[in-house]
Amino acid sequence: MGNNNQGPGYTIEPFHRVREAVIDVMIPVRKKHNIHILFEADITDVRKYLQKQKVATGESISLTAFLIKCAADATMTNKRLSSRRISARRLVVYDDMHVSCMVEAEIDGQSHPLALNVRQANRKGVVEINGELAGFTEEQKQKQIGRTRMYSKLPRFIRSRVMHYFFNNPEWIVNDGFNVLLTSVGMFGAGGGHIIPYTDASLCIGVGGITRKPGIVGDRIEPREFLAITVTYDHNITDGAPAARFAQVLKELVECGHGLID
Repeated sequence: MGNNNQGPGYTIEPFHRVREAVIDVMIPVRKKHNIHILFEADITDVRKYLQKQKVATGESISLTAFLIKCAADATMTNKRLSSRRISARRLVVYDDMHVSCMVEAEIDGQSHPLALNVRQANRKGVVEINGELAGFTEEQKQKQIGRTRMYSKLPRFIRSRVMHYFFNNPEWIVNDGFNVLLTSVGMFGAGGGHIIPYTDASLCIGVGGITRKPGIVGDRIEPREFLAITVTYDHNITDGAPAARFAQVLKELVECGHGLID
């Protein structure tokens, strides 16, 4: 009798239990009606500025930190976009923007996303946000991995109740959670292209790759770098016109180097 984990042309590998936590986040999305707005932002000047700063000071400021600042301040122009519907007739609108970004970690040889939440990102500068991202220590990662392991061992019906409680608890969002999600595939690979997030967040900024192509500067054409960005919002909460205006504000903030370039 042969190995039950292997056959002609295939191998059966174990499905890691911690992936259940990712699946649990995806399940509530079926109740939402998400809409996506795709656009590109010219980040040529921003990238040049970041490179010059690194040469001048020896310290790196990540593009992710800059985008978190832009996302937070753009959302402050329409807080309703990041609100959360917690019942049929109740909508929670938050005073500040708590932005969560995904950090890749390895658990038992497999890639797994960890959440790093930047509290009140609208009240912080790019350098301060960058410090929080850089300060996400291995100890903090292992602590979050430990909680994920414990959570994933619970039966699914209990996990669903836990997930519902936290994501619909305004106090948890304010103190420990997030109301804006920024997910970036550009951090993990090169090349252009948009990402279409599948998320339960009311507002998600999906950061894709960077493409180098011709752009118009004044009255001339020159090589420029364009970042693919996707804004995903809950159509149950917001209509297309406000979302389109938000996308335009976000694009303008990114292209002018908001909070970074004078």
